[in-house]
Amino acid sequence: MEVRLFVAVEINEEFREKLVEFQNTLKKADADVSWVTPENLHITLKFIGYIDEEKIASVSDIIKNSVANTHPFNLDYIGVGVFPTEKNPRVIFADIIDLNGILAKTHERLDNQLAALGVEHEERKFEAHLTVGRIKTRRNVRKLMESMNSYSGFKFGAEHITQVVLMKSELSPQGPTYTKLNSIDLVS
Repeated sequence: MEVRLFVAVEINEEFREKLVEFQNTLKKADADVSWVTPENLHITLKFIGYIDEEKIASVSDIIKNSVANTHPFNLDYIGVGVFPTEKNPRVIFADIIDLNGILAKTHERLDNQLAALGVEHEERKFEAHLTVGRIKTRRNVRKLMESMNSYSGFKFGAEHITQVVLMKSELSPQGPTYTKLNSIDLVS
């Protein structure tokens, strides 16, 4: 049986609460946005997609290998943005400041090593971010963007990252459900 997987960094409760406040502020614009539920907020390091359940142990080994020499590190959460452009926003995100590029380096190692299991390489450049919502239609987008501009440079907080996680994603009409399959501690 196939399962849908991704590698992520979980976030602390303080940051999660600030992101929920941010979402609640943006909801007042009454734009057509699918908001990420508070319990599903995370940083995606590598989306794996559907893979045979029997390969989960191999995926966990690759994750361990990818972070084998990575020490715990700090991230700052400052500012917000949209993908792909402000004129055509599709994804709303909180920005992540990773001064040493650890997330990007880990993503690259995961991307390269998971190819051995048939996982496709990412075409686009990795940009550390935390998705908070996906814009479905153009309804009230201008109002939404005006509301977002008040968060330009906003300091959501900082976090000390000590592990990465392998998550299973199950899709349903009510939205995705994420289940942690494995936690991999960084080298102390």
